[in-house]
Amino acid sequence: MEKGSFLSFIEHLSPLAALNAKKMEELLFEDSASAIVKSRLFLEKVLDEVFKMENIEAPYVSSLYEKISYLSKEGIIKRDTQKLFDTIRINGNKAAHTGDFADLSQAIGLHKVMYDVALWFYELYSQERVDIPPYEQPKPNKSEISSQEQIDELIQKQLIKMLEERGERTTTDPKEVNPEGEEILVKDLPANKSYLLRELRRLSDSAQEAIENANAFSHFKKYMHVDRKIQKDLEYILEKNKQDDSGKLILLCGSVGDGKSHLLAYLKKHKPELISDYEIHNDATESFSPDKDAMETLAEVLKDFSDQRVESSNKRVILAINMGVLHNFITADHGDQTYNELSKFVDNSELFSQNVTTHYSEEAFDLLSFGDYHPFEITNEGPQSQFFLSILNNIFKDSNDNPFHLAFKEDQNNGFHTMLHENFEFMRHPFVQKQVVDLIIQTLIRDKMVISARAFLNFIADILIPDTLSSYYSLTEFQRLELNTTNLLFNRMERSPILKAMGDKDPIHQRSYHIDQLIINLNTYTDYEKVFDRYIHSDEAKKWLEPFKQDDSVTGHSFSQLVEVVIRLAYLTNEDFSKQVIEENYINYVKYLYAFNAGEKSKIRDFYEEMKQSIFKWNGTPKKEYIYINNPAEKFRIAQLLNFKPTYKHLNFNHQNVLESFKATIHLRYHDGNGDNQVDLEIDYPLYNLLTKVQRGYCPNKKDKEDAIKFVEFMDRIMGYGKKKDELLVQFPADERSYKLKRDDFGDFVFEKES
Repeated sequence: MEKGSFLSFIEHLSPLAALNAKKMEELLFEDSASAIVKSRLFLEKVLDEVFKMENIEAPYVSSLYEKISYLSKEGIIKRDTQKLFDTIRINGNKAAHTGDFADLSQAIGLHKVMYDVALWFYELYSQERVDIPPYEQPKPNKSEISSQEQIDELIQKQLIKMLEERGERTTTDPKEVNPEGEEILVKDLPANKSYLLRELRRLSDSAQEAIENANAFSHFKKYMHVDRKIQKDLEYILEKNKQDDSGKLILLCGSVGDGKSHLLAYLKKHKPELISDYEIHNDATESFSPDKDAMETLAEVLKDFSDQRVESSNKRVILAINMGVLHNFITADHGDQTYNELSKFVDNSELFSQNVTTHYSEEAFDLLSFGDYHPFEITNEGPQSQFFLSILNNIFKDSNDNPFHLAFKEDQNNGFHTMLHENFEFMRHPFVQKQVVDLIIQTLIRDKMVISARAFLNFIADILIPDTLSSYYSLTEFQRLELNTTNLLFNRMERSPILKAMGDKDPIHQRSYHIDQLIINLNTYTDYEKVFDRYIHSDEAKKWLEPFKQDDSVTGHSFSQLVEVVIRLAYLTNEDFSKQVIEENYINYVKYLYAFNAGEKSKIRDFYEEMKQSIFKWNGTPKKEYIYINNPAEKFRIAQLLNFKPTYKHLNFNHQNVLESFKATIHLRYHDGNGDNQVDLEIDYPLYNLLTKVQRGYCPNKKDKEDAIKFVEFMDRIMGYGKKKDELLVQFPADERSYKLKRDDFGDFVFEKES
């Protein structure tokens, strides 16, 4: 192929399109605005040929916008192809009417878009077979340096010049250090590498900092550390135990990834005086020798706290242990060593009960249960999380002790600006951070997912770091929509369990009047800028949407993508909008959750009444206080009288406005009237959501009953409260007849027709 003849493989389809492509490439580095205009002319010639080949006669379709819209509506072009067309059209209009410092980077981006359009054009319409060269970026000169390096350098120089003109570039290079005298940001990267990317990757699961070790606590982990209530409670226990010299066993009970190792490493590094007298066993399931299993290893660790030694021992041990392993240990046979005192202590702590157990102490034993220290709090205004918000503050605060902030500034000074940097700025907004944390709390409550601090940090890296780090100014308008945090948050379900849960909570899936109204506004307004100003409260987000502010900017598939992004941005930036579209069942559940933990009896009563309706409607009810006991497919229906009474005496209330320790499920208890025969029911959000649907007339299917097996078992037990031995209601649905079969005053059965 002749040197410099860009897209010559479509010359036989459209000589004028190929010619405009060649002129575009020739002008690219000399007059980038004119090059962009040529890209628009290229597209016009391509579509002229498409209309001819498709035998489309539509004289009213004349403008480029109208042609793209027509092809989209007729299904001739798909979503990805339309985005290519709209990208060239939007940039061509902008280049023809306005000037912009990023013309060069935009022109370079359009160069690749034109290649993709030509490839689509050839594959769909060419009858000839020609060799198609792989895509190559244009080269600014004949230097041996690769074109990508030259282009990156040109764009960086352009951005640096702009920052200097605006006075936004730092000319000095102070070395920020931490209290230990170490540099907070080590500046050792080449000019074309991002410091912000390097720092944010430290949050990922694959980073070295992700490896928890009770014996190591780096400066980075110290900066990221956030105090938690369980840390304060452990420090209190350690301070208390310093008052005597007797033996002490502290059990840190929880599950994998809940922060036990991090907490122990923190205390070793920063408060060694509290734990210097203790032996720490962070993973007692690992044997001291290959010949010992987990139980034998634990027996070795705990031998000084057996019944035979506990009173005379002065040994001090901190044992981080999985709750299941602890249960197996205290119920196992250990030969000559017995652990009745330890077993009694664990029973008294109610660790394995429905009650909240944070920390409990008895003589030589102390216990902290990570399971009841949640990473969020519940209030009468809804849930919140100071823990997760504090982590986000450490990442995004504008402070010279923040390595992420320093990395962002260093990249800015070096003219390095990508969608990563745009996402970082977007996430600096306090309300955006609150919304992200609210979504995490929803995942904890609705999906019952366990999210450790490490998993949360990896999640933040996932919603910040896009798949490409090309210069922001070389990206197309649609690439900016695809690579921004909203899309990374809701459209990366394959990346992790947390992101899969986020995809399920994407606001575009919600049925809401307010979302419908937003879509109507986008379909009817002639000026999208008014819609953006009304719904989106973020300058960064509005900048991403700037190319689409006119009503003729996009249509068809491109318009659908724009609508999705606008809804997501409104949800993350607009407080009023987000409150209006959040799922009502979730709002009600968290209010009831607070009521059952804080003792708001009026709401507890309301919840019991709701659940009573669900119980009767689960099997179906012909009249008040009666419930069906046979299959609805049978020729007649049989119902029994069912009376049951609720109670709240089993609940322990914490009358505070903000609850840090609480049960994350709602625990109901019923009895048969005299209080002797009791039935318990634990309701989590998935079950509440299902039972709420049942209240509204939904009939549970086989899968629902399999998922709600505990409720099915509860129904079997509570049906035992029924009076079927004394009275039955028999219905014949075919002719709407009802009869009552009951015992009379002499104990005989009588059959009466219901009025």
